[in-house]
Amino acid sequence: MTYFKTLLLSTLIAGLGACSAGSDGKPISQAPEFNTAAMDELLSSAVENGEVIGVQALVFDEGQTVYRNSFGLADRERNTPVKSDTVYRVYSMTKPLTSALIMDLMEDGKLKLSDPASKFIPQLAQMKVVSLGADGQPKYEDQARAMTIEDLLLHRSGMAYGIFGGNPIEDAWAGAGMFDPQTSMAENMDKLPMLPLLGQPGEQWFYSYSIDILGRIAEVVTGQTLGEAMTERFFDPLGMTETSFTVPAERKARFASNYMLQPDGSFILAEDGQSSPFTMPGKFQSGGGGLTSTTDDWLKFARLLLNEGEYEGTRILDAETVRLMMTDHLGDTPSLLPWIGGETGAGFGYGGSIQMTSTPELENTKGRYPGQFGWGGAARTNFWVDPENGSIGIIMLQMFSPEDPQIHDDFQAMVLAQTRDDKM
Repeated sequence: MTYFKTLLLSTLIAGLGACSAGSDGKPISQAPEFNTAAMDELLSSAVENGEVIGVQALVFDEGQTVYRNSFGLADRERNTPVKSDTVYRVYSMTKPLTSALIMDLMEDGKLKLSDPASKFIPQLAQMKVVSLGADGQPKYEDQARAMTIEDLLLHRSGMAYGIFGGNPIEDAWAGAGMFDPQTSMAENMDKLPMLPLLGQPGEQWFYSYSIDILGRIAEVVTGQTLGEAMTERFFDPLGMTETSFTVPAERKARFASNYMLQPDGSFILAEDGQSSPFTMPGKFQSGGGGLTSTTDDWLKFARLLLNEGEYEGTRILDAETVRLMMTDHLGDTPSLLPWIGGETGAGFGYGGSIQMTSTPELENTKGRYPGQFGWGGAARTNFWVDPENGSIGIIMLQMFSPEDPQIHDDFQAMVLAQTRDDKM
């Protein structure tokens, strides 16, 4: 029996003891039963075994935070421990929030999901679909139909990303400088006509630059920077005071360093938190991956989704809008990456994955349950909302690795085992 299965079995047999306080010292009153000791053991062991340098995790269930703790180091070089207020690069966890912003603008009548994206960014209409001709030379075709706002939300625009490599299309995007901190998204739009589409809009799911484009559309529609629009519509109403594109001086000491996993299992420093580009002024505000945040701040956004658009008495999105976000809209659209469809049982909503089906094996080993909505970031941050069971899970790491670390699946499986409403 694996270590995790032993922990999970002991958790279920022990009867899920109630806790009165989070291990970070913050009180939790009248919380649903949760085996804090088992979760502590799971996460601390990942640090002790060298699987991660530092980890922070939070579980919200039935209206309360039932677990919150931190282990290991946020900055190995300075021996700085992970604390409850550590600031993280959330990278692509930005995408669901940018998507929620687009849905808010839709509610205000400023755009429609069916709108051609070129209505707001004319350069998009000039992009061509590239394929390999019979003579081995690139063949370029016009878009059969214009990509829409919905195509961008669903990563079915035909765009590439430039982060995967291995083919000329990805290489072209990688070489275009679309993530240069000193180049604004407005300037990036002028590069689009020279970049190839890998397929016709609407015909395939491929993780891409699409939601960065949506960030620029939000700027065009509002006349604000993306950060200003997010602050006005989400950060201020939710009290997300620790979330921003640039880490200000007063939060810099709390900003974690980022590491890279090596083939031998060791870690090297990828980006020092104290000299990071995230701490310096820049022009680029990435709707697809630019935010920094804390675990408690991100919980506020997750709670907004769980409560169908309302947070502590303040309604920000209509309930119908949030349900629309957390519904699969891909249908039979083929996925060109193994993250969606097939044995994963996952579809895609607006800005995040939606678990469509599951199996006892998926539930027990990966914690996947129908209805879960969420997404992760490149430095292995991850969150999900589980409407069926009234719960939220957030796990924060700061490491680049070829695949998600095992602790992701183990954490989600233990959260599901302890928060599912039909648990024995």
